Amino acid sequence: MSNIVASLGGYFDRVAAALRALDPAAIAPVVEALLATHVGGGTIFLCGNGGSASTASHMAADLSKGAPGGHVTGLRTHSLTDSAAIMTAWGNDLDFSRIFAEPVRNLVRAGDVLVAISASGNSPNILRAVEEARGQGAVTIGLCGFGGGRLAGLVDHVVVVEGNDYGPVEDIHLVLNHAITASVRARLQPPPLETVIERPLSSAPPRTFV
Repeated sequence: MSNIVASLGGYFDRVAAALRALDPAAIAPVVEALLATHVGGGTIFLCGNGGSASTASHMAADLSKGAPGGHVTGLRTHSLTDSAAIMTAWGNDLDFSRIFAEPVRNLVRAGDVLVAISASGNSPNILRAVEEARGQGAVTIGLCGFGGGRLAGLVDHVVVVEGNDYGPVEDIHLVLNHAITASVRARLQPPPLETVIERPLSSAPPRTFV
């Protein structure tokens, strides 16, 4: 039992250390880029492999739907990981490294955003997608770890999670999704209604009508 507790505690410590190392100033440009695309009527595309594929789908849903209770962010999003038919068709007929690049070539336009999620920063299909998106005139965002890999040098905005362990890096990417979505939502919410200032009741005696 003690070994299990130590293992769990060690993992939690690694996640906490990676979270503490995040710089909000490095994340703010990502939020600004997403908002600019929204205002300009563009689309936010997302891609990733494995656990990062599910993060891409999760982030697309959160940016589009937002929080429960009617707080809708309303961003136009599209996760490139959500069509098994498209991905396997390109992987089978062309090459696995093109499973995201080819849909990017068909769908992404200038003014759109591609969010590329890769823990290592070196996944060939992610790198090809970013290169294609840049050629289309889109803004590119990278969420990575392991020092950033090649992805960090390809994108317009990057957030690098400290660490060389896939689990904590992917965990923090999901935290980043929620933090970014919350920040976007806060910027899009209408300002609160002005508080009505109640005036004191008049001290004059009531009028009598006959």
